Amino acid sequence: MTVRVGHIGFLNCFPLYHGLEHNGLLLAGRELDLPERPGIKLVPGVPTDLNRMLLDGEIDFGPISSIAYGRHYRALLLSRHLSISSEGAVDSIQLVSRHPLEEIESVALTPQSATSVALLKTLLKLRFRRAVDYGRLEGSVSEALRHYDAVLLIGDQGLDALYFPLAGTECHDLGALWQEWTGLPMVYAVWAAREEHVRGNGRELMEVERELVSCMDYGREHLPEVVEAARSRSRLDRAGLTRYFGVLRYDFGEEYQAGLRRFYALAHEAGELPELPELRFIDEYVGVADRARVEPRSAGEGKP
Repeated sequence: MTVRVGHIGFLNCFPLYHGLEHNGLLLAGRELDLPERPGIKLVPGVPTDLNRMLLDGEIDFGPISSIAYGRHYRALLLSRHLSISSEGAVDSIQLVSRHPLEEIESVALTPQSATSVALLKTLLKLRFRRAVDYGRLEGSVSEALRHYDAVLLIGDQGLDALYFPLAGTECHDLGALWQEWTGLPMVYAVWAAREEHVRGNGRELMEVERELVSCMDYGREHLPEVVEAARSRSRLDRAGLTRYFGVLRYDFGEEYQAGLRRFYALAHEAGELPELPELRFIDEYVGVADRARVEPRSAGEGKP
């Protein structure tokens, strides 16, 4: 069986990609179907693409916006061991502004991320008590800032805004704003699968999950190696990449689950979620015998 796994092409997933290469699951840019392992086929996309692809059955498992899980939780199940999170600043999610936060009246939003958009709207509405007009980011950031007070950027664009700022602008890191407000980590993406797919292919999905956790762990444990491999793919220098991969978290322990539940509660209060979702996990729908054979440890659990 080949499991179609969504893959975000931003730097935030580079430790996973590097681990896949090291663990022999990628060769010359191609995914391998190894004996006695489910095949892994990477399907690239930005977070909003992967949200749609998972719901439409175009991928079987992968990272999706945490807010997308919240909006469709009845059809989806979560990995208990994988996320993309931060405790405080995340560096790659930036609100680039010409004005202080307390004066912002209009924002151009990236079309690439659902969680960041919902998080920003929740922060501005509930924490900063701002009534803001929103539009879609089209064209360059400098062009958008001629018409909007601020622009929301994610991924590599967010990193570039932070490290190579436009004159006359300031950057506000959404991860830092969230932790200052709540004291909790922020979960930007969760790994999920459709419940209907899990019920027929649960063991294979958990075996793939185990492989991915191992790859994430390799990346976290060999940070200098990952940084050197990533230098050709980014404008950031060694120090910037080391910091960025250091602030990201990939596990999904109890503190991160608490942070996600708090995000859902506040997003619901702000009108970004129609109801409070439950956290439903893949391993709860897989047989006990199969689960015991493929249970992974949490990615990065207990690591700084």
